[in-house]
Amino acid sequence: MDRPDPGPSGGTPGSRHFALGRGILVIVVAIVVGVLALRSTPKGSNAAAPPSSSTTTSSTTTTTTAPSAAERSSVKVLVANDSTTNGVAAAYTTLLQHAGWSLLAPANAKPPPRATSAVYYAPNRRADADALAASLGIAASEVFPLSPATPIADTTGIDLVLVVGADLAAKTPPSTVPPTTTTTRPKTTTTRAG
Repeated sequence: MDRPDPGPSGGTPGSRHFALGRGILVIVVAIVVGVLALRSTPKGSNAAAPPSSSTTTSSTTTTTTAPSAAERSSVKVLVANDSTTNGVAAAYTTLLQHAGWSLLAPANAKPPPRATSAVYYAPNRRADADALAASLGIAASEVFPLSPATPIADTTGIDLVLVVGADLAAKTPPSTVPPTTTTTRPKTTTTRAG
C-alpha cells in the first residue's frame, strides 16, 4: 500500500498519476470479480427461482394487455357526464359501444364539474380500466378503484365508470361526428346571344 508523502509537495506529478491509475485499476478488478461472483452464485443456489420469476412476469403481462373484443363485451361500462357540456355522456357511450364494450345508459355525475376525466374500476377490472383510459388518452394517474368517492349515485353491477370531465368534453368522439355532406349545384352554362 502506498503511504502518503509527508512532504508538502505530495510527490512528483508522475507518481501521483501512477498511484491514481493503480487505485482505479484495483477498483475495476474488484468490480469485475464481484460481478462474476454474483453471476455464478444464483445459478447453483436458486435453481427454482427462474420459474416463479417467469410466472410473475406472465401475470404482469396479462394485467397490462388490452382486453379482446370478447372480453370487452362482458365489461359493463357506465359513462357519466361531469362537465358543463350537454350530451357528452351519450356521445362517449356510443363511441365505446362501437368499440365493443357493454354500455349501460349514460348518466350525470355528482357535482361539481371536473376538469379532467377519470376511469373507476370494480375489483379485478384494473386491466380493463387501464385499456379504456389509454384508448381515450386519459392518464394512468386518473384511474381509480370504485369507492364511495366515485361521483355517481350507485355503482352496483358496474365494472367500469368513465367520468367525462371538461378535457374529454372538449373533444368530439370520432364515431359521433355526423358525416359531412356536400351539396353540389349543377353547373349551368349561360350563353349570351350577341
